[in-house]
Amino acid sequence: MSSTTTPTADESQGTVLDVEDLSVTYRMDDEPDVNAVQNVSFSVEAGTTFGLVGESGCGKTTAARALIGLLDENGEITGGSVRKGGRDLTAVSDAALRDARWNEIATIPQNVMNALNPVETVGSQILDVIQLHTDRDREQAREHAEGLFEQVGLIPDRMADYPHEFSGGMLQRAVIAMAMSCDPDLIIADEPTTALDVVVQDEILAELDELQREMGVAMLVISHDIGVMAEICDDVGVMYGGELMEVGSATDVFTDPSNPYTLGLANSFPDITDPDRELVDIPGTAPELTGEHQGCPFVARCPFATDECEQYHPDLTAAPGAPDHRSRCHFVDEVDRLREEAADPATWGGAAGGDEAAAEPGDEAVLEAEAVRKYFDTGSGLLDSLLGRESTPVKAVDGVSFDVNEGEIFGIVGESGCGKSTLGRTLLNLHPATDGTISLNGEAIDEIPNEEFRRRAQMIFQDPFESLNPRMTVQQTITEPLALLGEDLTYSERIAVAEETLAEVGLSPPEEYLQRFPDQLSGGERQRVSIARALVVDPSFLLADEPVSMLDVSIRASVLNILRRLRREEGLTLSIISHDLSLIRNVSDRTAVMYLGEFVEVGDTDRIVEDPKHPYTEALVDSVPVPDPTVERTPVDISGEPPSPRDPPSGCRFHTRCPAVIPPEEFEFADGRFRELMDLRQDLDTDSVRVERAREQAEAPDDPESVAAAIKQRRFDGAFVDAEAEAIVDEALTTLARGEKDAAVERLADAFTTPCELEEPELVELEDGRQVSCHLYD
Repeated sequence: MSSTTTPTADESQGTVLDVEDLSVTYRMDDEPDVNAVQNVSFSVEAGTTFGLVGESGCGKTTAARALIGLLDENGEITGGSVRKGGRDLTAVSDAALRDARWNEIATIPQNVMNALNPVETVGSQILDVIQLHTDRDREQAREHAEGLFEQVGLIPDRMADYPHEFSGGMLQRAVIAMAMSCDPDLIIADEPTTALDVVVQDEILAELDELQREMGVAMLVISHDIGVMAEICDDVGVMYGGELMEVGSATDVFTDPSNPYTLGLANSFPDITDPDRELVDIPGTAPELTGEHQGCPFVARCPFATDECEQYHPDLTAAPGAPDHRSRCHFVDEVDRLREEAADPATWGGAAGGDEAAAEPGDEAVLEAEAVRKYFDTGSGLLDSLLGRESTPVKAVDGVSFDVNEGEIFGIVGESGCGKSTLGRTLLNLHPATDGTISLNGEAIDEIPNEEFRRRAQMIFQDPFESLNPRMTVQQTITEPLALLGEDLTYSERIAVAEETLAEVGLSPPEEYLQRFPDQLSGGERQRVSIARALVVDPSFLLADEPVSMLDVSIRASVLNILRRLRREEGLTLSIISHDLSLIRNVSDRTAVMYLGEFVEVGDTDRIVEDPKHPYTEALVDSVPVPDPTVERTPVDISGEPPSPRDPPSGCRFHTRCPAVIPPEEFEFADGRFRELMDLRQDLDTDSVRVERAREQAEAPDDPESVAAAIKQRRFDGAFVDAEAEAIVDEALTTLARGEKDAAVERLADAFTTPCELEEPELVELEDGRQVSCHLYD
């Protein structure tokens, strides 16, 4: 190894990190100190993944930052030890701690865009890390970095690009490569997939798993996502109020949870395999950490709490059946009763059940969209004008048709950039449609007076922290629509309506909230106020754009339950936009799957999830984590980033990533081989095939056929079934090795053009009533 420090022999085979009774306090100037972490103990074994899971503010990120001395200036380790390689990292010098970073412990930060210097290329930042912390020179560092880029699925030439030129998934891969660059034996990953779409998330998790198996590195992962943690972790610690509430193997913790807090989290998490389960809403908010816990830290929110829980602090006690599975609860011996009762929302003070018959949508359409298009024309630049070029619009929404019936919840799901949020804003006339018609209750929306339309159609925005005016009280926020939209109500009548609406969304007693400002509310309370603001004018249609994506899992459940209850009890008609298919399945009657501005599949939500027809829908379903570590899930079978909506691919827009892309009839291919061929064609178009690297690896670097063989070995896994197809590939790669790229591109395109890139598929109706846009169903 070229790193300056190496793990000990015992460490490489056993415990990599041992944390004992770690406590962290933030010193506050004018307020009480915050005891963010209190007596936390856990260990991470070589080659395994340990996870810290919990809501925001539980202390998991502070604990992780304390391990490597990266606390804020007012943060102080007040107790405990962090043992690594025979040393206590809390007691070593700053210089020794700097040496341990990157060489022994590397980090993958939560916000990768903010973690990189925007005015320096990604490659130069990685090279600086390698040279600073290892004995490699610049050329050796570059060669090592290029190899890491290839390992994480990035083209080494992208090292010359700046962070803003990378997508979110590519940036995450680059940061993973940086974390691996000094050969550490432990990586701390803080919310490594939070900002990513579910498909990209699946790819990143697969990359981390493969790197861990290849390099034997241990990982400490911090996340609030139970599904992700159940899939990737060997062992898990559940944190709340700065303490570990439950710790054990992932199988024990997630299949046999033994702490009320863990039970609440598990029952509040949407499970794509169990859509009929009503989600648990954990009441209240996390406690202030300004003093020592006299009793159980979860006592104020726990439905099983007694006087004993108020007065005595519970220890971590072995749960029944597994000595390494421990729970901080006075009633751990009664865990079977706790599990049964915790699955009922009524235990937590939520609504129990409901009249499902009353939830059936009607036959009359409330909202109708026909061939809706929304293009954004960015205008021509100076160079375009000089060259006489026309500007190319961004085709954010391109010919979408659907309707939403009375009392129906209609879901719209897809990756970031697919156009779903733009479609939502276009439906509410916040973005005027470029083409097509949108009707509300049979009237075209551009013919409805604006004031009347705003009364009849309302929106819940994605970010509750940005969508509320910080200078307005809750009372002003809720009553403003009543005043602006022409409601003929007196002041006292508006206050009464506001109180009634606040109670309807679970903010009770409402008079306690009326004079609060947004900064005096939790995230869940802010989103409830946003819902109340939309409902106060009694709209006939409500659109919710990612209504819970900014919220913790337990708070998400409360918001989703409110929307389900409003539909069930009041027949509310709404459309929900989300990238989370498990959430969409939990609440939606019908769902539209959107890709690059178009609907590719529309139908009954259960049918779409249980038996997806379009390959993209299947990829979305397959990429959703399941909160059960005993379930084996195959990683999603698509790769790459979605193309630009400014210049979408010809034919089927998904053919550039589709694992089921249709090959030409005259050739025979084994499963996956034609996808590899299509990827080769696309990489040639973007100059992403590394001919010179292949030349270095070829047996005879000056022989084009030898170079072609090296490229072929890197690009294709195994032999070809069809000898003629293989001969064409060999010919094209040899032509490429001679430096004739255009001729190679043309040869492959002539032989292997797919029907999927020639003609755009139509949205056709299948026997079960769903609509699918795919040549497989022509």
